[in-house]
Amino acid sequence: MCRWGCALPNTTYMCKWCGTRYCKECLKGDFTGEMKEATKCRVCNQGRCQGQRVEYVPRPKQEEDDKNKKRSMSAPSRSKSAKSAKSTKSPKSAKSKSPGKSAKKSGKKKKK
Repeated sequence: MCRWGCALPNTTYMCKWCGTRYCKECLKGDFTGEMKEATKCRVCNQGRCQGQRVEYVPRPKQEEDDKNKKRSMSAPSRSKSAKSAKSTKSPKSAKSKSPGKSAKKSGKKKKK
């Protein structure tokens, strides 16, 4: 929840030009009234003013690790047969070429 009253969390940003804090969703901030656009600062009138996100609490690493473990256990793992099928394919360079002729190469041509 932002400090100006909207229900959405983590929407408070800071103007990268003047440092004024504002909510990107409800367009209210450290000024009187509301912003006309989310991309133009109400105080300094600069365009593209969205700076870094402030006033949010990142999740602790422990919670993120627990979620990742749960996902990895529930997700089916790849079978070894899928990996072996990839390794049995021959690379393009292993194809037989006529001796004496070089393969076409893309890129800049060298000056002679």
